[in-house]
Amino acid sequence: MKRVALILILAAMRAVFALEPADIKTARAESWRLLDESLKGNGDSKQEALAALGTLGSPDNDAVQRAISALHDKDLFVRRAAALALGALKANSAIPNLKAALDDSPEVSFAAAKALTQLGDSSGRDILIAVLSGERKDAPGMFTNAMREAKNKLKHPEGLFLMGSEDAAGAMFGPASMVIPAIKDTTALKSKGAPGRAAAVAYIAKYPDDYAVQLLEWALEDDNQFVRLEAAKGLGERGNAGSIQKLQGLWLDKQNIVRDMGAASVLRILDRDGETGDVSSAPVVEPKTDKK
Repeated sequence: MKRVALILILAAMRAVFALEPADIKTARAESWRLLDESLKGNGDSKQEALAALGTLGSPDNDAVQRAISALHDKDLFVRRAAALALGALKANSAIPNLKAALDDSPEVSFAAAKALTQLGDSSGRDILIAVLSGERKDAPGMFTNAMREAKNKLKHPEGLFLMGSEDAAGAMFGPASMVIPAIKDTTALKSKGAPGRAAAVAYIAKYPDDYAVQLLEWALEDDNQFVRLEAAKGLGERGNAGSIQKLQGLWLDKQNIVRDMGAASVLRILDRDGETGDVSSAPVVEPKTDKK
C-alpha cells in the first residue's frame, strides 16, 4: 500500500512543471519518511541512510539530530557512519557529541576524529597520529605522547593499528585516483592498516600548523606505497622549502606514481617560493576500498 501511495505521489508531481507549495511540503515529508524508515531498519539500512544524509552538505537541523541520535546505536558501524555524516554535514553543534565519541571503539573514534577535523576542531588529532604511526618502531619522540594519549582514551587501542580495507576510509588521492585502479599491486592498498594510515595522512594535512607538515614528512617513509603517495600529495599542498629534500627521496621509490607525485609536489612548493602551503578548504573525499 505504501508503495502504491508513493507511486501516486510521484505521478502527481510529474504532472506539473513547477512544484506548488503543497507539492513541496508533500515531497519533503515523503523524503523524510523514507529516510526515517531506513533509520529504523537493520544496520546496513541505517548506514545507507546516514550516508545519504551526509550528502545534504549543510547543517540541516533535522539531519544533524538524526545523526547525533545514531551515535548511540548499538551497532558500532552505524555509530561510525553517524560520526562521518556529522562531519560531512558541517555540524558544528555536534562537536561535543563527536568529542565524546572519541572514547568509543577504535572504528568510531577514528571516524569521530576525522569528522572533528572537517569541523576545524583538533580534539581528535592524537587518534589520527596513532593510526598513522601504526606498528612502526621509528616514531619520533614528538609522536610518542600523542600515541600515549590515544591509548589512554581507548578501551582497545590495538584496534587503531589494525585499521584495514574494512574501515572503508582509505584516502582519496585526488588526480592520482584515476590511475590507482591500474596499479597491478592492488593488494598493497589492503595491507594491514594501510587504508587507515592513508586516511589519517589526508586528514592530518588539514591542520594549519607546522606540526602537521612534520607528520606528513615522516609519513613519506611508510612501507606502503599508498601512504607515501598521500603524504607526498599532502606536502604538495602544505609543505615548505624544508620538505623538498625529503620529497626528493621519493625520486628513487620503486613505484612510478609515488615518484611522480613526489616530483609534482616539489614543483608545487617551488611555485610558491618555498612558503608553507595554506590548508585547503576542500573536504577530504572518502573512497571505497576494494574488498576482493
